[in-house]
Amino acid sequence: MSASLPSEPSAPSDAHLIGEWARLLFGSLLEAGVTDVWLSPGSRSTPFAWAAQHLPGITVRPVIDERSAAFLALGHARVTGRPSALLCTSGSAAANYFPAIVEASLSHLPLVVLTADRPLDVQHAHAAQTIDQVKLYGDYARAFFDLGVPDAAPSALTGVRRSVVQAVAQARGPLPGPVHLNLRARKPLEPAPAQNDAERALEARVTSLLARPLARHAPQTTFANETVLATARTLKDAGSCAIVVGPLPAHAKHLSELIGELARLTGSAIFAEASSQVRFSLAEHEQAFPLFDWLLSAPDIASRLQPELLLCIGQTPTSSAFERWASRVPRRVVLAEHGYPDAIGSAELVASGDLEQGLTALIAGLKRQNARPAVSAFSGAVQQHHARAQACVNDALARPAELLTEGAAVKSVVEALPDGTVLALGNSLPIRDVDAYVTRAARLRVTVQRGANGIDGLISGAIGSAIGSAVPTLLLLGDVSLLHDLGGLASLGLLKTPFVVAVVDNAGGRIFDQLPVEKLYSADSAAARLWHTPPERELTHVAALFGLRYEAPETPEAIADVTKRALAQEQPTLLHLRVGPHSAAHMRQSVLAALSATPTEAKG
Repeated sequence: MSASLPSEPSAPSDAHLIGEWARLLFGSLLEAGVTDVWLSPGSRSTPFAWAAQHLPGITVRPVIDERSAAFLALGHARVTGRPSALLCTSGSAAANYFPAIVEASLSHLPLVVLTADRPLDVQHAHAAQTIDQVKLYGDYARAFFDLGVPDAAPSALTGVRRSVVQAVAQARGPLPGPVHLNLRARKPLEPAPAQNDAERALEARVTSLLARPLARHAPQTTFANETVLATARTLKDAGSCAIVVGPLPAHAKHLSELIGELARLTGSAIFAEASSQVRFSLAEHEQAFPLFDWLLSAPDIASRLQPELLLCIGQTPTSSAFERWASRVPRRVVLAEHGYPDAIGSAELVASGDLEQGLTALIAGLKRQNARPAVSAFSGAVQQHHARAQACVNDALARPAELLTEGAAVKSVVEALPDGTVLALGNSLPIRDVDAYVTRAARLRVTVQRGANGIDGLISGAIGSAIGSAVPTLLLLGDVSLLHDLGGLASLGLLKTPFVVAVVDNAGGRIFDQLPVEKLYSADSAAARLWHTPPERELTHVAALFGLRYEAPETPEAIADVTKRALAQEQPTLLHLRVGPHSAAHMRQSVLAALSATPTEAKG
């Protein structure tokens, strides 16, 4: 009796299957518009990393620290508006993404999070590097997809493709944010080429699927006609109005021209903060009043400035004085790209959609209604008080000081930036310093992290923005924020454009000197360290470790000169701005005291 011949395998090997599964996944991501992958090294993610690396059209950037990688991807999305992908191994690696996912969710930034995972049969059994990754990010993720272990069935392959379409579509909108795809993989993790008919058939099926066009997603993101008409009528009927512009996307275009025209049509004052993208481009507009926070922070003046209507554009403004003041204005309308930014809770209308489309339609509606600019006591009062605020700020900045003041340092840096620069602003004092002291600058793109308003990942986010914009970038942040994301500097090697980290060194945490808690710790130096947390680190060593040029100018003139030269250098620069620890609080007190002492004949 003759021996039977071995039969041909009826199914592909696990090694070939995982490779084709990963190829299908990343091929579909690429077609859906994801071209950038931020990868942190690991074992369980091996097949997916291999597929991404060998797919033309995808750029893979390795980043050791998952937390930093996530903020790099977020910074990239801030300036491009496109989703990037994150890829990490299983276990605690995925947990390191969480701060950036929170920020992406609250800032409405698209992000595709790919976490490698172990198969279900080793879950809940203390297997190495295994945690429960199902819906790991909770409600901060717009959607969660568990793709399961690779499966060669045609329906399973089609399911991968469909899941990618859904994931990227939900990351983009209509409410942009992070989506989470959990990728289970069984060993062997190293892909293998086709060796038999079953594997060649699988390869052909994947290639065929990738050749078919993806389904397209068309979310509804425009303002409804009735919303535009109602807003136009409200603006036309208002006797006085202020247009308040909070944070807007760095990739937003043409909004400054539209807001400027809207202000002229309605006679409205423009209160635009630096993060709005329109503050500096509207610096010459006759109705722009960039120092509005000073006016609203002086109680006597704020009480006299009472328009009938506020038109709020964008996300919630940084100014805490604005919230107190706005709650007393009779009527308020909020127009935003996404979400429901009405922390005060008393707006009569909150609408979201494409702001360029919405404002264009609103202007057209006002013109059809023959709207005429309102001439009001409010507008005259704002103009008078703003001129006085500018004089008080100028006097404070010009006053001789033993140490460089924070306001003067920040003003010198920002005003030295050339047209087209990306200015990344740190939270706490830097963003407030720019609003307080810088009224005119070049046309800049401003990136901020105002979703959760934290100091997490500021360096990484700025590097990501620099990569996405491909233009010179300056990050202005505090010394505590620098230390918090020091590891982010390890990714400077990914840059191909000039990059400056301008560190305001005020001995840490000085925003608390402007908050009520200061009264508690001012009499208890031991307790003060719980809020100030001074880094007390030698920044020359930081520069040497990460390969930055180190500069420490000591005068406003030297700061401006060094900033201009640094943004023309290929090597990144650490700009160390040593300022008087109490200078921010003292200057703010000085300006507000001068404003309060000013006669206030003008009535709002």
